Amino acid sequence: MKYLIFLIAFMGVLPLGYILTLNRKFMRCAFLAVLLPVMMFNQVSINFFSHETYRGTSRGMEVSLIYLIAAAILIGMWILHHKKPLLPDGGSKIYWIYFLLCIPSLIEADNTLFSWFELWKMIMMYIVFLCTYYYLYYTRDFNTVMLGFGIVATVTFLSVVMQHVRGIHQANGLFPHQNSMGMFMNLIAPVFFAYYFNRNKGWKRFLFAGFFLMASAACMRTYSRGAMVCLPFGCAITTLLSLRYQFHMRKIQILLPIFLVCFFGALLLLPNIIKRFENAPKESLMTRQYLAASAWNMMKDKPLTGVGLNNWGIKINPPYPYCEYRYANKRIAKDFKEGIVETSYLLVGAECGFLALGAFLAWLGYYYIAACKLVKQLRRSELFFIPSGIVGGLTAIYAQSTLEWVMKQQVNFIQMMILFAALSLLLKYCKNFASGKAEVVV
Repeated sequence: MKYLIFLIAFMGVLPLGYILTLNRKFMRCAFLAVLLPVMMFNQVSINFFSHETYRGTSRGMEVSLIYLIAAAILIGMWILHHKKPLLPDGGSKIYWIYFLLCIPSLIEADNTLFSWFELWKMIMMYIVFLCTYYYLYYTRDFNTVMLGFGIVATVTFLSVVMQHVRGIHQANGLFPHQNSMGMFMNLIAPVFFAYYFNRNKGWKRFLFAGFFLMASAACMRTYSRGAMVCLPFGCAITTLLSLRYQFHMRKIQILLPIFLVCFFGALLLLPNIIKRFENAPKESLMTRQYLAASAWNMMKDKPLTGVGLNNWGIKINPPYPYCEYRYANKRIAKDFKEGIVETSYLLVGAECGFLALGAFLAWLGYYYIAACKLVKQLRRSELFFIPSGIVGGLTAIYAQSTLEWVMKQQVNFIQMMILFAALSLLLKYCKNFASGKAEVVV
């Protein structure tokens, strides 16, 4: 039945693309349909050649409703406005260099099908990037993007409340894992905060304040140590940038109630937060260290190619020698399956080598630098909240990614691609946005 539903949805891509050309409201609703399914990603996706028990970053050739709608939006915009460049900015070029540098790792892969799963995911993510970029290019509708993320934060918060009522200690909301939800909220919460903090009037300020509080509460309720530490740090960066480039005494006055709300909210969670840090098993830290050492062993052994894209789950186990500590641990059974290294950067280096890791870091760095540039260039624009919030969010998740690998999970990857596309468009046309020549919906 799932394959039949997929076939029907796939056949509807072209007709939907044409329908979207008839009315801009249709296009806006379709873009919301790209954002909202991240809350139920597994339910609206289908895996071809699926290997659900594999311990890797991709377990099948995944086709999601998100990708199909994104493709339909692209087709609709290209029907209306003719074809546009497939590489609209420098970041997209670096992304494809990273993609190409991952391909040589297939030489060392034990299972090239698993590598293809990850390559396929990267292609699908780029469709989301292009869809967002050209949607914003033709509509200037940043409001729908931010509202979509706000709806995700709200529904996730309500789900976390329900899980709390049911006695679930570490809530994951509607996400695959609590770390995934923590990283998702870490990236978008500072943007919500920046909207409220930098706007002088309008009811939407209070709506976004609500989004910020719900996203923050959901993040803290994960009891993910990395997420809990990085969220305040990201919000502090956004606050400092806002005070530096759009200073107003009103902001100093509203910092106190914000601080009090966050302080009392943290107090409610404080006993469990302390327990989470104090009672964290020593084996957890040791395992992270062992896996990091194993990743380094892989990088030293295969510096140019790595051990194979999405082949970590194979190469970390016998008969491969990379996980040295297992041989001194008598408790490990013959069929023991080790987890994934809890660092996105080491994972990329281990699977694809130093060159791919360099390209990956350059890609992430490109958009961080872009956001920093836009903070200054849009300091007098109503869109200032986007780069100032994203700088804080990226700071938080880049730091969190030294402790967790979930940046490469689909829902977090999609979120990054959408915000990277927004940064790309703003950077390319920042003069028009800063001067008010470009009509913007926010």
